Amino acid sequence: MRKLFPTFRKMSFILFCSFLIYSIGIVFLISFVNNTNWQNLFMRFQSMQIDKNSYLVMDDMRGYGIISGPLTNEQRLWLQRRSALYGILLRFESADRKEVWFDTYVKANIPVSSKSIESPYTANGKVQGYLRMEYILSSSELEPAYAEFMKSISFRSKLLLIGVVAASVLLSFFIARGLTKRLNDVYRMANEIGKGKRDVSLPLKGPEEVRRLAVTLHEMTKELKKQEDWRHALMEDLTHELRTPLTTLLTQIEAIVDGVYDPEPHRLQDIYDELIRLSRLVNDLERLSEAESARFSLYVRRTNMVELARTVYSNFLPLARSKRIKLIFEPAYVPCYAEVDKDKIVQVLSNIVSNAIKYTSEGGKVLIAVSWSVDRTLIVVEDNGIGVSEQDLPYIFNRLYRADKSRSRFSGGVGLGLSIAKALAEAHNGTIEATSELGVGSRFTIMLPSTFAPYMGEQT
Repeated sequence: MRKLFPTFRKMSFILFCSFLIYSIGIVFLISFVNNTNWQNLFMRFQSMQIDKNSYLVMDDMRGYGIISGPLTNEQRLWLQRRSALYGILLRFESADRKEVWFDTYVKANIPVSSKSIESPYTANGKVQGYLRMEYILSSSELEPAYAEFMKSISFRSKLLLIGVVAASVLLSFFIARGLTKRLNDVYRMANEIGKGKRDVSLPLKGPEEVRRLAVTLHEMTKELKKQEDWRHALMEDLTHELRTPLTTLLTQIEAIVDGVYDPEPHRLQDIYDELIRLSRLVNDLERLSEAESARFSLYVRRTNMVELARTVYSNFLPLARSKRIKLIFEPAYVPCYAEVDKDKIVQVLSNIVSNAIKYTSEGGKVLIAVSWSVDRTLIVVEDNGIGVSEQDLPYIFNRLYRADKSRSRFSGGVGLGLSIAKALAEAHNGTIEATSELGVGSRFTIMLPSTFAPYMGEQT
C-alpha cells in the first residue's frame, strides 16, 4: 500500500479522480432529474388514462348488460378479462357500500392506494354502485406491450449510463494527462537545472500558470548562469589580486636573498608598496564582511542628512580642486532626518564621491544633492566622468567587479568599494541605485528611510 501512495499523490491522478467524480456526479444528477421527471410525467399520464378508462369500462359494462349486482360467474369472468385488458385493479360495490360485487384488489392481495379513483356507476338513469380502479404497479401484471416498453426504456437508460461513465473516464484521463504533461516537462527541466545544466530549453506552452512557471524558471536559470559566471570571475580576480603582489614580493625578496639585487632603498620601497597593496585588499575584504553583517552592529541615531552630506562635501573639496574638478553641493531646504549610523553612511557616501572624482577627468564636475520625501531621504551623486557600459552596469555592486580593470588597478582599486557601500545601505533598510552611460557619466542614488523631524533639542 505504501508503494501506491506516491501514485495517489500525483497531480495527474488527483485531476483524473476529480474530473471523473465530477463527471459521474453530473451524470447521476442528470439521470436522477430525468428519472424524477419521467416518473412525474408517467404519474400524470396514468392519472389521465385511468380517468379515461373509467368511462370506457363503464360504457363496456353497460353495453355488456351489467346493471347492478350480484354478478353472475360469466359477468365476473368478463370483468376480470376487461380489467386485465386495461391493466387495472377494479372494485365494483353497491350504492349503499354494503356489498362488494367484484374485487380484483383482494385477488391480487393489493391494498387500495391513494392513487385510485372512484366513480359512480350509473345505469337506467340512476346510480347503481361505485367503481374504484387504479393501474397495476407490478410489472408482471402490466399489459405485456407496456411492460416490454418499460423494460426497453430501462435497458437503454442503463446502456446510456454505462456509455456516459466510460466516456467520462476516458475524457477525465486525457484532460488530466494533457494538463499535467506540461508540468511534467517543466519538472524534468527543473531536475536538469538542479543537476547543473544551464542550457535547458523550457517549454513555454500550456496553461497560463504553467507557462509563467516555465518563464520564471527560465529567468532563474539565466540568473544562476550569471551568478556562476560571476563567481568564476570572482575567483579568478581574487586569485589574480593575491597572486600579483605575492609573486612580486617573492621575486624581489628571492633576488635580494640570492644576491642578485642589493637591498637598496628603492627596492625596499617597491616591496613595501606591494605589501600595502596586499594589506589594502585584505582590509577591503574584511570591511565588506563587516558591512554585510552591519545590521547587527549599527549605532543608530537620528541624523541631519543635509549636514552629513555637507561634511562629506567639505572633506572631498580639496581633492576635487587638486584635480581641477568642480564639486557642487545642493542641499535640501527642508529638514532631512533619518535613523542611521552616521559613520557608516559617511563611509557609503565617501566611497561613491571618491569613485566619482576618481573617474572624472580634469575639468569635469561632480554633484552631491540631498532631497527629502515623506518616506525617504535621497542623496544623489552625479558626475560627467567615463561612465559605465550597459553590459557592466548590473554587476558593479558585485564583489571584485571592475568595469575598467586597467583603470581600476592604476587608481589603486580592487572592486570592493561599491559592494561595501551597498551592504551598508541595505543594513539601514535602504538601497543604492545606479544609472550610467558610457562616456557621459554616472548617477548614484542612496535612498534611506526618513524620519519626519528631530527630537526636541537634539544636536545634529
